[in-house]
Amino acid sequence: MDYQKKVPNKRDKNIPRGASVSMVDFKKLRESKTQSIVIEPIEIFRRLPKPPGINDVYISQAQVLEAWFNRRNERDIVIKLHTGGGKTLVGLLIAQSILNEHREPVIYLSPTVQLVRQTLEKAQQYSIPAVTYEKSTDFPDEFLAGKSVLICTYQALFNGRSRFGVRGGSQALMAAAIILDDAHVAFSTMRDMFTLRVDVSSDSDSYTHLTNIFRNDFQMLGKSGTFDDLVSGKENGILEVPYWSWQAKSEQVREFLRNKAEVYKFVWPFLRDNFDYCHCLISRNAFVITPIFPLVDLIPTFTDCPHRIFMSATIGDDSAIVRTFDANPDLVAKPITSNSLAGVSERMILAPELMQLPPDDVLQMLQELSKAMAKQQKVGTVILVPSDATAKQWMDVATFADSTEKVVTYVKELQENKSQGPFVFANRYDGIDLPGSACRLLILSGLPRGSSEYEQYRANTFAGGAELISALAQRIEQGMGRAARGSGDYCVVIVTGKDLTAWLGRSAHLKFLTKSTHAQFEMGQEISRSVTDKEELHETIMRCLNRDKDWMEYHAETLAERTESTEEDKNSLTQVAVERKVFQLMRNGYFEKTIAKLEKHWQEAAGIDEKSRGWLKQLAARAAHYWGKTDLAQKLQQQAYADNTNLLRPQVIPPYVPLMKPGKQAEAIVTQIASYKSLRRGYLSWFNQQVSQLVPEASATQFEQALASLGYMLGFGTQRPDKIYDKGPDVLWLLNDHLGLVIEAKSRKNHDNVLTKKEHGQLLNAEQWFKKEYPNYSCIRVSVHPNIGATKNTVTNDSKALTIEKLNQLITDGRTLLVELCESVVSDDELVVRCEQLLANSTLRPESLIEEYLVSFKDSEE
Repeated sequence: MDYQKKVPNKRDKNIPRGASVSMVDFKKLRESKTQSIVIEPIEIFRRLPKPPGINDVYISQAQVLEAWFNRRNERDIVIKLHTGGGKTLVGLLIAQSILNEHREPVIYLSPTVQLVRQTLEKAQQYSIPAVTYEKSTDFPDEFLAGKSVLICTYQALFNGRSRFGVRGGSQALMAAAIILDDAHVAFSTMRDMFTLRVDVSSDSDSYTHLTNIFRNDFQMLGKSGTFDDLVSGKENGILEVPYWSWQAKSEQVREFLRNKAEVYKFVWPFLRDNFDYCHCLISRNAFVITPIFPLVDLIPTFTDCPHRIFMSATIGDDSAIVRTFDANPDLVAKPITSNSLAGVSERMILAPELMQLPPDDVLQMLQELSKAMAKQQKVGTVILVPSDATAKQWMDVATFADSTEKVVTYVKELQENKSQGPFVFANRYDGIDLPGSACRLLILSGLPRGSSEYEQYRANTFAGGAELISALAQRIEQGMGRAARGSGDYCVVIVTGKDLTAWLGRSAHLKFLTKSTHAQFEMGQEISRSVTDKEELHETIMRCLNRDKDWMEYHAETLAERTESTEEDKNSLTQVAVERKVFQLMRNGYFEKTIAKLEKHWQEAAGIDEKSRGWLKQLAARAAHYWGKTDLAQKLQQQAYADNTNLLRPQVIPPYVPLMKPGKQAEAIVTQIASYKSLRRGYLSWFNQQVSQLVPEASATQFEQALASLGYMLGFGTQRPDKIYDKGPDVLWLLNDHLGLVIEAKSRKNHDNVLTKKEHGQLLNAEQWFKKEYPNYSCIRVSVHPNIGATKNTVTNDSKALTIEKLNQLITDGRTLLVELCESVVSDDELVVRCEQLLANSTLRPESLIEEYLVSFKDSEE
């Protein structure tokens, strides 16, 4: 603005008309005035010019700002606010407070370039001095002088050629504080920055060369078939190179990649000296090297920073902050939160699979609904799915954003009300904001599992464990948080898909959600039970969107009763703190201390589940191997595998552990249903999810696991001995205390192919193994086979076929039983009695099952 203006000075008649005079320069007066330095963030806010309509901060913002100021000398502080609760302004006020107090550089990190721009705009709205990072220019002088906060992405700081400095390189830039906005959505991004990925799509020759280095190692583990199917693209999945093979051959990998270092220039400086402390993962798409933990200590600007503020949503498990950023667990355990509902959006969460609707009709009904809401009702409609593959089922009715550029374009169209969709976004559970009318209907379709190789690896390793449950809860929260961004905003969220509905159906899982989301989902359960058809579903949705007074009051009153803070998961924090500590001990060569610390934790820690205990023992086994104690390493690996068979199978396979004798069939079935408590229909979703893999198109691994799950859901004891112990049948069912089914799965055979002598020989070997391990049992040999034909020279005797047709009949009859039980509203004890009555008249009891579903083989020439 030009503060000089030619105006007549009417107070002084001696000045000629038209002469130039100076107006009052308020900026100059302000700068010349001796001002006290204000460091309290709320007082800073009061003195700032504000956008129209803004007079004060939210109560929740004031609470956390005051708490932070009182604890500002602590090194690591976690601040939690509800989505839409004004985290950005809180972070900027904290930045200004630190600038005022220390006059040293302050860095503000955002997950994406788009959010960097939004943060800069927010700073400009409130006249908070801020500058952005530019790759091709020097750091701004006002940033270096501690006069303006520098806003940039996480990638700008954490990369192998970081201009802030990499340990061992040029002198690093020191900062007074680093504020990490949306820290809870940066975990996967942070790992990507420390991960070297050789994609088969862009460098198939290197992928083939690197994977072939380890083929013999998988052959020694009895997994050469899986390896070959995976690298040829025939099967999905993740294989981890055993740490003993990785250590032996990592130098060969390093030398090969060193010649391509420029291709991986932003990650190579991180990994080149740390191969021993990395996982090596192989998928059909990539050869991946990723550290056990992100190597954040290689960025001195971050590691040596005296003040680090982690801005996060209100999630219950903050262990990922310690896992990713190596933050102080004792300080992370004391997050700053607010009990205020400011920023909590109004959400009607509905689950069609829990309604009185035919399960097979749900997808088509939601497809029609999403199209009608966007095109006819003009309601912003978005569908979030886990992957590109799962997006296909929506493509007939919605536009799929198959690239980052399209995501940005479609989000902007929604935000500017130029389109209502429906749009499908794959694996976009964070990083997109759809406030107000941009998205009034959000469909969360399918369980939001991670898409990277490492995320899939963790999901496989911890399947069923608390760690995976917590991670999934967080991603579900993130997905729901894309729409309705703050106080006064509202939307309808539909959760659908067998796996997602089954996950939400387990009462034990809901405690991992925030209190507000948990309360909203419980409201949705009650609503969903009352919906009987698609017309009622549409009417229910419109009551929210049309601002029905009864609905709004019901939501507000129910939510107000659930304002308490989310309880922190101390067990997870303790465990990850131990893991982080021993990771550093290993890197420093203190292997004996590593093993001792891990052993002490898994023996003394309360609440540790078997999956996590096995993980810790495998970490100890790795340390023992690097220490040169091979026997100890194998002993620890055997113990790890005994706790968690999803881990690396040891070179020396542990002794077989027989299944316990099954109890009463009815009690076993009801025990499983009871874990869903009031959401018994959620158990049906889990059943349908599991049996959906019992098709010839499924991989051998998927089919065998689903077959084991089917037996388990029918109340039998089940196991996969060949996978776990490299001996015995593919699947074992113990039907009662004296009879078992020894099962080999040949589901992927061509429909016309018959049972061969070699295949029947496998069944006979499995029978011999069973007689040795279960001497007091008798067994029936079963081949899951597309037909009942056998070659002429195959003497099948008493062996039986479970054809795909009979398997489908068994699934249908099992589903009928479970529907009857899950629709019942009686107590668990009464449900056992009811289950016994239903089983007595069914073909699912052991003797009836054998007679009804198992068929004798016939000579193919008959």
